[in-house]
Amino acid sequence: MSAGRYGETTDRTYERAGFGASVRRGSRPAIVVVDLTRGFTEDAFPSGADLTDVVEATGRLIEAARAAAVPVVFTAIAYSPAEAAGDSVAWLQKAPGMRALRAGGEAVAIDPRLPRRPEDHLIVKKSASAFFGTSLAATLTGLGCDTVLVCGATTSGCVRATAVDAVQSGFPVLVPRECVGDRAPGPHEANLFDIQAKYGDVIGLAEALHHLKGLPMAQHDQDHGRALRAIGQAASADLADTPATSRWVKSGTTRLHVLDYGGPGVPVVILPGITGPAVTMDFVARELTDLVRPLVVDVRGRGLSDGGGTYSLEEYAEDTEAVVTGLGLARPVLLGHSMGARIAAVTAVRGKVPLGGTVLADPPMSGPGRGPYPTTLDTFLGQLRQAQRGTDADEVAASWPRWPRREQELRARWLASCAEEAIVATHRGFETEDFFDWWPSVPGPTALLYGADSPVVTAAGAEEARRLLPSAAFAAVPDAGHMIFWDNPAAALAALRDALRPMLG
Repeated sequence: MSAGRYGETTDRTYERAGFGASVRRGSRPAIVVVDLTRGFTEDAFPSGADLTDVVEATGRLIEAARAAAVPVVFTAIAYSPAEAAGDSVAWLQKAPGMRALRAGGEAVAIDPRLPRRPEDHLIVKKSASAFFGTSLAATLTGLGCDTVLVCGATTSGCVRATAVDAVQSGFPVLVPRECVGDRAPGPHEANLFDIQAKYGDVIGLAEALHHLKGLPMAQHDQDHGRALRAIGQAASADLADTPATSRWVKSGTTRLHVLDYGGPGVPVVILPGITGPAVTMDFVARELTDLVRPLVVDVRGRGLSDGGGTYSLEEYAEDTEAVVTGLGLARPVLLGHSMGARIAAVTAVRGKVPLGGTVLADPPMSGPGRGPYPTTLDTFLGQLRQAQRGTDADEVAASWPRWPRREQELRARWLASCAEEAIVATHRGFETEDFFDWWPSVPGPTALLYGADSPVVTAAGAEEARRLLPSAAFAAVPDAGHMIFWDNPAAALAALRDALRPMLG
């Protein structure tokens, strides 16, 4: 238990007392990040120390939690001006250096190096324990959690107090050693010893990551809003009717599936939208085989590709680069619809792989200060729930009445292959990642296609795009909304072929 740090006598005493048994590892954990605010992680503040290593390790743990759909809860200590200046908080009389932790100040801001997301819970507290006088226990219960991984600072103060109150509240506690820190090594080690002896298991970061990786993606049942990605027999049989070969590439450790339609033409990598597995763009790819070599990607978290990661535009772009290099594609053209259009733009601007051009079909132009994406997250998740319980083309037609029947059938069979976390993260990106940060730098040749009736690329949005990148080609598809290829297939495909031809020389 102690590895001899405090001597054999201490070891024998604690062993005789029955301390140090292992705790149960549950299947529904939560990450509680205790007070990794600037006032604790930066030594410029009176209460702080340089906890860069702790922040980096905790960031890795949080990213692994995202991949496993594990909730993340942050805590911060913050005092009102009256509390900070007066004597109403007894703790501040003992530790006056913490009076600098004033609400709204830089010291109480979550360290910006951590991958915090808007949907993460934030518990503001006045005391050492994240449980004392807060709603944390109720929050964890409401999330269906059965284990708590405690990270943060300081080990001898708020981490230890939180670990004690967690186990007193009925939650088994795991403390990843690399994810906690203190101002000095003595108190840090002493309190890790005490936690391991009496309150939880002190484990390595590698073990914590392994535990999260081994969790089922559907760790919270459907009552808690999550379910396994599913591909039924009928969906699998759709691939037999697709005139394409399945190919696989790796982006890091993520396996990506690609439908390759073959042929001697210039490769065109097709990147679908937020809830579009590759097979749902089969009808587009088929109409291009006389002109190019289409390859349709199951974007991360959709279709047959692995999920996990951040689902950011940069990560999606890295995946696209992996497809280009992994399949040995020479100067391919990128064709993206909706989310895929954003991915194509970012990939082109990054310039990591040579491209022959880009065609962006109705890219979301929402973003910070630009208003919300027209389709709400609840709408997407409602359709996903239908697919998870079992849906059919008639039910899909209620949402997409203009689509060809075959496309409604494919939607019904394949939507359940999309990971909820991928939809949530991408939708959040539609409103936090600004397309116009990238668009002016997209190298030519590039073309932007949009629905004449699209609520996503409005007339004002199209005009702004023209002004910021006048060298781009533009085409409005008549009688079409955002889903241009589905709403008016003939006109959209004609506009696409016109856009591609100048890029094929």
